[in-house]
Amino acid sequence: MTLRRQSGAPLAAVDLGSNSFRLLIAKEEGGQIVPISTHREGVRLAGGLDQDSHLSNDKIREACEALARFRERLGAIPADRVRAVATSTYRVARNGEDLLRQSEHALGLPIDIISGPEEARLIYLGCAHTLPWSEQERLIVDIGGGSTEFIVGRRYDPELTESFPLGAVTLSQHFFPGATVTPAAFRKADVYVRSRLEVLQKRYKQGWDIAYGSSGTIRAIYEIITENGFGDAITVEAMTRLKGALIDVGQMNRIELAALKPSRAPVLPGGLAILIGLMQELNVVRMEPAEGALRLGVVYDMLHRSDAPADDDPRMVTVSRMQHRYGVDTEQARRVAALAQSFWQRIDPAGPDALLSWAAAVHEIGMAIAHEDYHQHSAYIIEHSDIYGFAEQERAALALLVLGHTGSIKKIDRTSLPPKLLTRLVCLRLAALFCHGRIDEVPAVALAVNGEAFVLAVDARWLAERPLTAYLLDVEATRWTKYGVSFAVRTK
Repeated sequence: MTLRRQSGAPLAAVDLGSNSFRLLIAKEEGGQIVPISTHREGVRLAGGLDQDSHLSNDKIREACEALARFRERLGAIPADRVRAVATSTYRVARNGEDLLRQSEHALGLPIDIISGPEEARLIYLGCAHTLPWSEQERLIVDIGGGSTEFIVGRRYDPELTESFPLGAVTLSQHFFPGATVTPAAFRKADVYVRSRLEVLQKRYKQGWDIAYGSSGTIRAIYEIITENGFGDAITVEAMTRLKGALIDVGQMNRIELAALKPSRAPVLPGGLAILIGLMQELNVVRMEPAEGALRLGVVYDMLHRSDAPADDDPRMVTVSRMQHRYGVDTEQARRVAALAQSFWQRIDPAGPDALLSWAAAVHEIGMAIAHEDYHQHSAYIIEHSDIYGFAEQERAALALLVLGHTGSIKKIDRTSLPPKLLTRLVCLRLAALFCHGRIDEVPAVALAVNGEAFVLAVDARWLAERPLTAYLLDVEATRWTKYGVSFAVRTK
């Protein structure tokens, strides 16, 4: 998505969390984001997951009803000035495709499912813009309904990001069923949380006089602690007093505490257990609530993509780092990208296609593992790496293009290739084919498409001088025909 910079014009972010859906409408003034309005829906999506991670139809319906209300609020904002992102429950639900399809229909906009590390990056970006400027390292934590993110960063730059499937909703359901609070339940939850966080690397555990929490869970705990006399800040001691108060009552539906909203009560024990465990494990003395959070980070990320040079787009930065890490032949990547884009722009003259460029840039990263079947290794790396800036749908499309850029096409599920992605794959395969010699040469060819029928026009004399290329084109045409796609080579 390319955002048109219009100072003062509204733009919006939709955050589809596992506990709450949130909408931020804001405007840009002097490079800063100024909120205009916010809206929250306490959907508690993760509460609809069963033991097999299947989301109930009732919860999907509730989510879609909330998104329809968001759609009304977004009616006056152009689609290119809105970005919707979905987090943990959309990632883990077994019927996630159905959830996403119905959600996009209700919202009337595409929804990007983001990975845990990408969620962490955006959370840091949002928080860092609301905290006082500092050159020192900061620890920022976000406890969501289905996952908890940890970020260590400096200034506006996250340096370490982690995401764990520890959520206030999911832990409350597992350890405090029926909203029943007991000492034994808290002991089990504490062991569970701290055992999961043991793998965090040393920099997270270096000790922090102060850390920042961006979530509603952390703000709610802060308000409950300070308004009920448990302490004047979030500390382990203050939370231990709060925990004792919950245990004394035993049932969350009977607890009466200032600042505790009825909608928050059922998930408070799980959130409290996570916060106590992480502060002990990471040696945090005090936690302070932070403004900003994911939705603000999404807006700043939209602005950054719009006015930064292409090489500073976080996705391009990720691609460049992957090239360096895996020793990519960047000259070959450049050749393939240039030729693939030349094919693409004959079909879609609007401009270069970013996804095609990224795929060309990383299509050979698997050679760092082995030359044989390198395209499979390349796809595997993309599927299993933290690739910052990319939505999960972008990651899937990128892996598919890289997997399919050479060899048999049968390994690609035909139903996973909508027309635009099919065209990208044709362009990438042809570019890789014509660049097989790894030399700078502009082939005398042109690609045309009518629906899903492709015609490659090749200069006959040029092709006659290159028998290997002619053979490879014959093989390519046969492969597409067997795949069910009309592909013809015409000489002139």
